[in-house]
Amino acid sequence: MKIIIPKKRLEMAVKNICRVINKKNALPILDDILCMADEPKKRLTLTGSDGEVWLHYYIDLDECECSGAFCVSADLMKKALAELKDQPLTIDVDMTLEKLELKHQTGTTQLPLLDHNEYPTPTWHNDVTTEWTLEASMLSRVMKRSVSFVADDELRPIMCGVFFEQTKEALNIVASEGHMLIRNAEQVDNPTGSFIMPKKVAKLLPKTLTGSDDIKVEFGERLASFEQGPVSLVFRIIEGTYPKYMKVIPENPPHHLTADRQQMLAAMRNVANFTVEASRLVKMAIGSDQTMTLYAEDWDISAAANDRIAIEYPEAHPMNIGVKADNVIKLLAMVPEINVDIHFTDPSRALTITPVDTIYEGEELTMLIMPMMLND
Repeated sequence: MKIIIPKKRLEMAVKNICRVINKKNALPILDDILCMADEPKKRLTLTGSDGEVWLHYYIDLDECECSGAFCVSADLMKKALAELKDQPLTIDVDMTLEKLELKHQTGTTQLPLLDHNEYPTPTWHNDVTTEWTLEASMLSRVMKRSVSFVADDELRPIMCGVFFEQTKEALNIVASEGHMLIRNAEQVDNPTGSFIMPKKVAKLLPKTLTGSDDIKVEFGERLASFEQGPVSLVFRIIEGTYPKYMKVIPENPPHHLTADRQQMLAAMRNVANFTVEASRLVKMAIGSDQTMTLYAEDWDISAAANDRIAIEYPEAHPMNIGVKADNVIKLLAMVPEINVDIHFTDPSRALTITPVDTIYEGEELTMLIMPMMLND
């Protein structure tokens, strides 16, 4: 088998595929990239996997003599391409001798091969699949937001992923680690359905599906795929039923205030430096005088701090609410809008943070945080 391919095109695909391959694999074959050459289409398909996620790259070839498949070490291929200048590369494959020769303008690199028949590939069986079309920029933005909210809890695998649920009203993309929750509601018209995406895939998506074209989504009972142009990401869905997240989000809480996001973020960062390290507790004193004062105290070193910001608070009902500083900072830092609304009921119930005027058309963002018990 002989193929000719531009070095830059091959190197880009290999680098991206290495993102999905684990450093240590139970199966040695998963250290490799599966390469499949199609002579009639003059196309090379590269696949990398960890046994649960498969990343496919489809590359157009300058020349292709004979179809076939082989496996080559991802690490060795990456090293072989690293120091070469951009140029056409000739790849000669001899499966009888189980070797690959990578020929460039000034020399040759020889790499060992493994039998491609040992490489595990996803099987869709006869699953009834659902198809969606999603906007690339929206999906990338939501994944970057959601991934930091996903739990790392082996006892609750359901929470270790991002939940996609298309209802008649909107596409809800939800993630929660127990104390915080983020829900992106997007006005997308697709068939109803739902699945849970593993955290690893949520991290990979913005890095691999980087084009501006719409993304084709297909999912069944066991597998899902996201495809855009020459890239396809296939993965096993997390099995189980996601919690009823809408029951966690307070419905019509009686109190709400509006705050400047940057002012509140700066004040929270300021007092957070003087919290007890174990709890990171900050008291939000919501006053009737249209101000919010943040208090923090570290009893171990006899240090304390407070910071006050102006708010719009029509109810003017004084209330003290305890929050974890890191959680509030995380929520406020991830949205670009100027002002945020904070809705709450009492110091013992969840409060929600939402942008006042979203800058993204058709998006409704809700962020939830559980309060902490105050000592006073």
